[in-house]
Amino acid sequence: MASKITYTIIVCYDFSKEWLDKSRDQRKAFENEHIVPILTKYANTLKPRAYDAESFTTEFSDFMIIETKDLPSYYFMIEDLRQSALFTEGLANIKRIFMGIEDGYHTFENEMAKGEEHAAALV
Repeated sequence: MASKITYTIIVCYDFSKEWLDKSRDQRKAFENEHIVPILTKYANTLKPRAYDAESFTTEFSDFMIIETKDLPSYYFMIEDLRQSALFTEGLANIKRIFMGIEDGYHTFENEMAKGEEHAAALV
């Protein structure tokens, strides 16, 4: 069940040496075969955006920002990714996950002003 609240999730990950050893064409073919179908499956409920970070931090090489009102869809997408060749073959590793609600305190205050029963219906 989708929430009325928009959640923002940041997934930080690294790619392995085996991934980096692949040519760019091999990576693109792999992505089209294994990753694009998973992201497409959740396109109606998740808005993912991918970023490179290796030039800016040593903690992880890449991160993805995902916006959703549907946390179960996010969870299911992560499970699908973990079961994909990207993770089962050790080509990537999730390092950290952060989640937040933009201006959540405003939503909280606004909904509390409407009454606690109404606020409980948001999640």
